[in-house]
Amino acid sequence: MSQVVDAPNPPYWAVIAPAELADDVRGYPELAAKLVELAKSQPGFLGIETGFQRGFALAVSYWASLDAIAAWRTSSLHLIAKEKGKSAWFKKYVTRIARVERVY
Repeated sequence: MSQVVDAPNPPYWAVIAPAELADDVRGYPELAAKLVELAKSQPGFLGIETGFQRGFALAVSYWASLDAIAAWRTSSLHLIAKEKGKSAWFKKYVTRIARVERVY
């Protein structure tokens, strides 16, 4: 279950990952949950907000630095999940990185 993240005062970074989902996403929710647990142990991870509806998923993770994002991006389980997503679960996806300047 997702919740609104209590991140520190800005600035920090957001990784925004929307995906159009394939019809068969067996295994995706379980692997996504494992990734969240792994991310929690990564230096610089501040939290994640997720949303799912039929055919669409959105994850927004928050990070203290671009270096922390780069380290997560090369994590072995993250790389495996990304390949599985591209080959089986996602019809279309994109990753956007944005600097959070203000929260209100």
